[in-house]
Amino acid sequence: MTVVLMLSVKVFAQQEPQFTHNMFNYSAVNPGHYGLSEGICVTGILREQWLGFKDEEGNKVNPQTFLIGADAPIKFLRGGIGLNIVQDKYGFFTDMAVKLGYAYHLNIGNGILGIGVNAQFLNKTLDFSKFIQIDDGDPILSGQSSKGVVITDMSAGVFLKKPNYYISLSSTQLLESEKDLGGATGVGTYKLRRHYYAGGGYTISSPAFPAFTLTPSVFVKSDGSTIQADFNGLVTYNKKVWGGVSYRLTDAVALMVGMNMKEIEFGYAYDIPTSRVGATGSHEIMLRYIFKIEREKARTGYRNTRYL
Repeated sequence: MTVVLMLSVKVFAQQEPQFTHNMFNYSAVNPGHYGLSEGICVTGILREQWLGFKDEEGNKVNPQTFLIGADAPIKFLRGGIGLNIVQDKYGFFTDMAVKLGYAYHLNIGNGILGIGVNAQFLNKTLDFSKFIQIDDGDPILSGQSSKGVVITDMSAGVFLKKPNYYISLSSTQLLESEKDLGGATGVGTYKLRRHYYAGGGYTISSPAFPAFTLTPSVFVKSDGSTIQADFNGLVTYNKKVWGGVSYRLTDAVALMVGMNMKEIEFGYAYDIPTSRVGATGSHEIMLRYIFKIEREKARTGYRNTRYL
């Protein structure tokens, strides 16, 4: 008998990584957002969640997530393309996901609607060496250090971008693919679960304080059985410095600060747990670079024949 027997069932629950900077990271969960930035956008996020969370043997089992994503508008494709690479470590699992997709852009009034799809390739690895054998010579653990499988799936979404607000609707892991994680060892089957996302934000400015803008937003995630919602509020000064607060229902309150330096944007968030998770807070760092693409302007002047 061994603790791995607990894995001999289909594994469910929310599986997609969590980010506090969700309002800056829609391309990770919604392919409809590809190419809707002002140019080529590259985003990196490093998250260390629940610091100090360990198992009985002192092993770090807190979630650690790293994301790097890039998207860009492609004029001749009438839309944009995007690529996201995410590594998510939690417990004895390590997930490496690659998402590649395309979004079609449709002009709607003074806004743009992005309709996108992507393909997902997930490499899921379980480190057997971290488990403790109750009986020596356990057939599942003996001679194994790790076991990995590759699971393919897809995502789809729509994103409406207007001058003062945005709306996002998407779903990931649509096919709910599954695979035997242990192969001949009989550890069990891992099944991806479909996730649903909804979000939106609105930018408010006042003539009395033109240098300041307020952007309230909401980000909702569900796997069909549980729902998680983030309520955010950011205040931006002179389009250069911003700060705010985020409240994640039954989980945490986060403090956020950031600044813009021309094409580079930096952000930091610290989550304060409100649940009994038995750990300290979470750190998250975001770095984003936008290489703006300027359209060539047509000449509006003319040559005066008196001055050749």
